[in-house]
Amino acid sequence: MPKKIINRHILLIIGIAVLTGIAIFTASLNAKYVRKVKLKASVEFSSELAQSITLNESKANITDSGKYELDTSEKVTENNYKVMPGVNIPKDPQITITGKTGIPSYLFIKAEETDIPDTITYSLCDHWKKLSNKDNVYVYTKDDFNSPIKIIENDILTVSQQYNGEIFNLDFTAYLYQKIDSETPEQTFSRESGG
Repeated sequence: MPKKIINRHILLIIGIAVLTGIAIFTASLNAKYVRKVKLKASVEFSSELAQSITLNESKANITDSGKYELDTSEKVTENNYKVMPGVNIPKDPQITITGKTGIPSYLFIKAEETDIPDTITYSLCDHWKKLSNKDNVYVYTKDDFNSPIKIIENDILTVSQQYNGEIFNLDFTAYLYQKIDSETPEQTFSRESGG
């Protein structure tokens, strides 16, 4: 009887050791798999075009007079304004591209206007050209990527005296897409955006 008990203990210990070995082997396979997935995921298409892209604007602070002033030392991704008739809104969104490579590419912005009344107007800087096949999508027409790229002309939204308190949104999105062969900006944006 003692031999059978000892044999069972030995088999149990061997079984635990085998299961532990299988678990460690499986865990190491999973760890390798996860590392490979992370490595693969980190090699994004856009990483070949630039090291980083940021789109932000200066913080808008309201003054005692009800006007806004921009604090250029503080950058934010969103400002909210209390709009008054005849009081213009300072807004300076800009795109900063770091480490742009020599791979041919186009920089685009999309201006998403939600419920903007005719009493609120703005112009884009002259280095933006509207795409002929997309509403509110523009392509950057210069080759200078070494300094921040402004979006709004004079950094101002003009507010008419006739503004009547309508709530609206103005949002910008930036895209850097690789140009393939002799694609036009319209072709590149359609290909990358899926239509």
